[in-house]
Amino acid sequence: MMLSCSTLVVVLLLSQARGFLSPSEDDGIPEEWVLLHVVQGQIGAGNYSYLRLNHDGRIILHMQSLKGDADLYVSDKTLKPSFDTYKLQSATCGHDVVVVPGDFVRPVDCSNLLPRESFCFRFDKEECGASFSRGQHQTNK
Repeated sequence: MMLSCSTLVVVLLLSQARGFLSPSEDDGIPEEWVLLHVVQGQIGAGNYSYLRLNHDGRIILHMQSLKGDADLYVSDKTLKPSFDTYKLQSATCGHDVVVVPGDFVRPVDCSNLLPRESFCFRFDKEECGASFSRGQHQTNK
């Protein structure tokens, strides 16, 4: 299977900020954050990309599809979360955000899916004690 030119960048960030979380359009990184990790890879249409989070505490996952529209699935029980098996998800058009509660069992597994076409995206993770009010994540009951 041929993968088109796409890049997966995973940025892990740690934040001590308290009242934040309205992501800016210029994608600037607040000074309070510390870059922990970056992962790059490729993904094709209809495929999943997986990430395992071992960091303790509340984690906020940001994913911006640069081409196409990827979806984000998260679980603390399922090794490879998918469209059918997840605990948290974000399937918005554009910027996807999922807040992983601090009481989720570690490790937390994440997956990204682009249903129809290949894509590029940047994926940020930060640990933060701030409240979140954008409402772009859902809990799978």
